[in-house]
Amino acid sequence: MALSYNYSTLRIGVPQVEAAPILMQVLINSIRAQEAGEQGITYDQIADATGKNDLGGGVSTGITVALRSTWKLDFAAGAYQASVSGGNLADALARIHNTGNPQVLVLASAAATLVETGTSGLTSGESALLAGIADVPADTVTALNAASIPVNIKKVNDVTIAGAGVAGSNPWRPA
Repeated sequence: MALSYNYSTLRIGVPQVEAAPILMQVLINSIRAQEAGEQGITYDQIADATGKNDLGGGVSTGITVALRSTWKLDFAAGAYQASVSGGNLADALARIHNTGNPQVLVLASAAATLVETGTSGLTSGESALLAGIADVPADTVTALNAASIPVNIKKVNDVTIAGAGVAGSNPWRPA
């Protein structure tokens, strides 16, 4: 799909090619080629792209394209359905110029990816300590919840503290 670039109107022309979806990777590849071209190097950058970070195991984050300034996608006139997919177009509804009657679907992705690796990142000793928290006797927990434990901050890391801990008027600070 060949996109066209109009620097005076800040529009990226999207042709009607059998209603093929415009994928974010295809969009950013085309933009980068345009920016590196003879005309593009004389103008400011058109877009930023983030994502595709390797999460390991063949899993990566999705791609997000953010058009700069007031650049917009300008879909060719006609009675067809187009789609923007394969990642995210930041501020998509404001970045689509649609006066030629195509119906444009924005298929955004907001799903996070979690991959279970089988390990928690804790050492075996830390894991044992954490597991031991559940072993605190119920009567001890009840006694602690019922007690008022007086706390008097006088030193932190052997540094004497001054102030009452009131933000602005009397904050804690080294004496």
